Amino acid sequence: MTGVVITGTGVITAAGSGPGPVLDTMFSGTALFPDRAGTSWLPWPVAEMRLSEIAWPDGDAWVNNQKYASATAHAAVAAARLAVAVAGGADDHAEGVRCGTILAAGISGGDELNEVIPKLAVQAETDPRPLAKLLYDEVPDYSYLRGIPSQVGQFVCMAAGFLGSNVAVYGESGASGLGALSVALRILHSGELDRVLVVGVQPPLSATVLAALDQEEAIGTRASTGSGPFDRGRNGTLLGEGAAAIMLERADTARERGVPAVAEILACETLCASERTQALGTAVSSVLDQAGRQPDLWWAHGSGSVESDLDECRTVGPLTAGTPVTSSKGTIGNAFECAGLIDTALAVEALDRGRIPPVGLLREPDPALGAIDFVHDGPRPVSPAGTALVTTFSPGPHATTAGAAMLTRGVVQ
Repeated sequence: MTGVVITGTGVITAAGSGPGPVLDTMFSGTALFPDRAGTSWLPWPVAEMRLSEIAWPDGDAWVNNQKYASATAHAAVAAARLAVAVAGGADDHAEGVRCGTILAAGISGGDELNEVIPKLAVQAETDPRPLAKLLYDEVPDYSYLRGIPSQVGQFVCMAAGFLGSNVAVYGESGASGLGALSVALRILHSGELDRVLVVGVQPPLSATVLAALDQEEAIGTRASTGSGPFDRGRNGTLLGEGAAAIMLERADTARERGVPAVAEILACETLCASERTQALGTAVSSVLDQAGRQPDLWWAHGSGSVESDLDECRTVGPLTAGTPVTSSKGTIGNAFECAGLIDTALAVEALDRGRIPPVGLLREPDPALGAIDFVHDGPRPVSPAGTALVTTFSPGPHATTAGAAMLTRGVVQ
C-alpha cells in the first residue's frame, strides 16, 4: 500500500467535462468520432475535445498571462480547475509550498514543435553539425517559449495555488501519463510534498505528426462498430484528444484537511525495457505484487492497433486470468499524452458506480488475443470495494516504455 490517495479528478474529452459523461457514452454504446467521409482532408477520424469551448479563467493576472498560453495550457488549466474544485487548492502560502505539479509532456504537445521536430529528425541524419549545435542553430526561439512544459505547469500551479515543485515528465517516459503518476508517488513518499496535481494534455496533432505516427503504426481510418479495440476487424489506433488532472496526496494530509478520498493508489510503476512487452509485463507483475491482490477490473490501454492490442493481451492476459476487461479508446480515442490519466479517472468512476462499461465499437473479439473476458455485450457489475488495474504504453511499435497502476475506491485501512 502506498498511503497515497486520489482526492479529485478532472477530465475533458469529446464527451465533455468530467469522467461521468465518458462512462455514460460508453454505457450507451455510442462512439464520439465524427463521420469523416468526404468532410475532411484528413483520412483519420478524431474524437475532438473542442478546444474552442474551453474558457480561460477571469481576473487580471489570468488575462495578462493568456498571451503566453498555448492550446495545451488552456486545456491543462481547465482540467486542473475541475480537480481543484473537488479536492480544494492551497489556502495559504504555508500550504502552497508543500504542494506541487507534475506535467506529462511530449513533443506532440508543443504547438510549433509539431512541425519543427520531424524536419530536424530528417536533417540530423546527414547534417555534419553535432546535434547540440544543430538544435541551437535550427530551432526557433519561439518554439522554446511556447513548448516548455514547465510553463504549462506554472499555469496549473497558479490555478491550484501550489508553490512547490513544478516537474515535467517528457515524451515516452510519460507512458501516457502513468509515468508522471509514478513520479508523483515517489515525491510524496520522499516527504518533499504533501500534495501533487498530475496533469496531462493531448491537444490536436499536426498533419506532420499524424503522418509520422501512421508510418510507424497504422492509425485507424474508420471508427464504426467492428473496428474498435480488440475486434477482429480493428485496423489501427483510434485518435482522440483530451486533458486530465489527478490530485494525489498523502492519506494523512487528506484526513487532516477533512477531504474525502475517492480512491487509493495501491501501486504504480513505469518501466523501460528492450521491448514494450517486457516493460509492460514487468510493470504489471510489480504492481500486482505490491498490491497483494488480483484486480476486479482491468482497464486496458486497448488502442485499436492490431499489433499493440495483441502485445497487451498476450502479456497481461496470463497475469489477470478471468478479469473482465474494458477500454475507453473505442469511445473517445487515444489521447496519447494523458490516456492513462483519463483511464485512471474512469476506473475510479466505474468502481464508484459498481458497473463496468463495454469496450466501444467492439463487436467480435479477435480469437488471436486469447481467452480474454472482454466486456462487449453490455455493462457488467463490479464491487464498489473492488480494485482496478490500468495499463498503458507509449505509442508506436518501437516504443519501449509501459506503465501499470492498481487502485481501489476509498481508502485501505
